[in-house]
Amino acid sequence: MQKGEVIVFMKSTLNKLKKQQKLAKTQNDIESGSGAEKPAGVLEDDDSSDDGVGKLLAGKDIFHWKDVCYEVQIKTETRRILDHVDGWVKPGTLTALMGASGAGKTTLLDVLANRVTMGVISGGMFVNGHPRDQSFQRSTGYVQQQDLHLQTSTVREALRFSAYLRQGRHVSKQEKDEYVENVINILEMQKYADAIVGVSGEGLNVEQRKRLSIGVELAAKPQLLLFLDEPTSGLDSQTAWSVCQLMRKLASNGQAVLCTIHQPSAILLKEFDRLLFMAKGGRTVYFGDLGENCQTMINYFESQGANKCPPEANPAEWMLEVIGAAPGSHANRDYHEAWLASKERQAVRDELESMERELVKIPKDESPDAHKEFASSLILQYFVVTKRVFEQFWRTPAYIWSKIALSILASLFNGFSFYNAGTSQQGLQNQMLSIFMYSITLLTWINQMLPNYLAQRDIYEVRERPSKTFSWIAFLAAQITAEIPWAILCGTLGFFCWYYPVGLSSLYCWY
Repeated sequence: MQKGEVIVFMKSTLNKLKKQQKLAKTQNDIESGSGAEKPAGVLEDDDSSDDGVGKLLAGKDIFHWKDVCYEVQIKTETRRILDHVDGWVKPGTLTALMGASGAGKTTLLDVLANRVTMGVISGGMFVNGHPRDQSFQRSTGYVQQQDLHLQTSTVREALRFSAYLRQGRHVSKQEKDEYVENVINILEMQKYADAIVGVSGEGLNVEQRKRLSIGVELAAKPQLLLFLDEPTSGLDSQTAWSVCQLMRKLASNGQAVLCTIHQPSAILLKEFDRLLFMAKGGRTVYFGDLGENCQTMINYFESQGANKCPPEANPAEWMLEVIGAAPGSHANRDYHEAWLASKERQAVRDELESMERELVKIPKDESPDAHKEFASSLILQYFVVTKRVFEQFWRTPAYIWSKIALSILASLFNGFSFYNAGTSQQGLQNQMLSIFMYSITLLTWINQMLPNYLAQRDIYEVRERPSKTFSWIAFLAAQITAEIPWAILCGTLGFFCWYYPVGLSSLYCWY
């Protein structure tokens, strides 16, 4: 138990864990003569969890953007959400995206990640000086604010599902499995790697779900960039610090990380390398290095006329007060205009122009697989998704038994309502009505199917479709395929429970 929540394991897994603990306890008793027994389902900590960080794929490409604007039509008004935003994210750096409420932090993240489906986007977004192509979404990882996972899958299965479908076609299954185990070690999820995701209270807790969300994107082996949308939102200070340390660990290994964060503590802010600070209306106020204890950023604002930052103040809160975004505060000038006229902004523009000239000289991967929309083939998508749907059905016995019970009980009720209808004119009419009533059961089967289908579709629409994990065709084909065996079983049972009581067998003999 953790904070009133229980980690849930499958019975087969729990038996294996108990055997391992019993064996470990026996060895401890033999070696030391004593051993403390741990609760069932909890393994020993692995002190070598940090060793796997070096095995992650370090990024080599630079993602940069220039004059990004985003406008949406609201009735007769055209509203600008982002206003000429510049910036870049380089491998090995942890970049924070901060701002006042309504500044467009998440919107900018969605625009940069190519996940916006409405409005007008202008400006340039480049990878090594080249415009983004259709493989951009599967080359990046996007950790959303809400931790949406399939309740019936285990942690290891969720990671393997992402690895199988989002890693390259040339990578073998064994290599993908080894990479998943490496991700589990990095995220320190060995204790609950075989646990069911479950629901709140009976499954993973908040921190564990957040780690799984990050792990699903890491298992895809993103070659370019990792986006995170407020990963510390709703977490307590200790959990937020743990997640922030994880991001720092990834960035130190060479991963490029861009993260939106809302008013962090001074300790958390120290972990970031660069800051993109935005005011309301999507206007840039600052983009640059934070420096030691955020001193570089503080020096910039003080040079623009801001009040001195007290030594004990939180730089994040102080920044919001400076631009007038904190409750009860008022800005002494327009810091967006100050940024546009500053030498720091000119240095950013010069760096972007230099990137456009120099980075384009880097040879571009022209292999056919590099520019495909999906990393895996349609056949592989179909088999992997179908396996997941079958597992979901098997681990939801209430769905299967309700389907069988409906088929049997409804058929028996129908058959005995028109029991032995006979071959008279009235009997034939009753049999025709019975056939019609038997076909009505199909509608109830469909209604039973919807909850499980919606659970899969929610995950697909929110996370798997934008990340180009698999296609809509594979999703629908898997749903239909998984229903066919149960439909045949229930239809057969229902037919025999209805066919003989209603007297159709005697009608066949009469003819």
